Amino acid sequence: MEKVPTKSIGTGPFVIGTSKVRPRMGDTFKRGEKLGIYLQLYNFEADEKTKKADGTVEYVITKNGSNEKVFEYTEDVSAISGGASQVVIEKLLPLQNMEPGQYTLRMKVVDKKRNQTLTPTATFTVT
Repeated sequence: MEKVPTKSIGTGPFVIGTSKVRPRMGDTFKRGEKLGIYLQLYNFEADEKTKKADGTVEYVITKNGSNEKVFEYTEDVSAISGGASQVVIEKLLPLQNMEPGQYTLRMKVVDKKRNQTLTPTATFTVT
């Protein structure tokens, strides 16, 4: 993932809005690489006062087999760019501190106003 120049916004292959997002065809990464997370979330119910989404996004990476948490982070949706109609998550997580093996990324997205939860997951390997 990388930001594109203003003149290139929305144009060209793999450009979504202000970012160029090249998908990874496999699920294997080297320790020196970064894991990119790109996710668009739609239709949060807006807070009446702030007009922003009211919710949280939790990220947890566990090592498969041991269920050891190697990364855990929670952020408020209102702090992420976008509005209630569309929230765009763009994260790059360095993998250099992860031992070789298989991992699972679990996200928990909560819309507090609608009392709805999404729990996308993805598995990947670090070599």
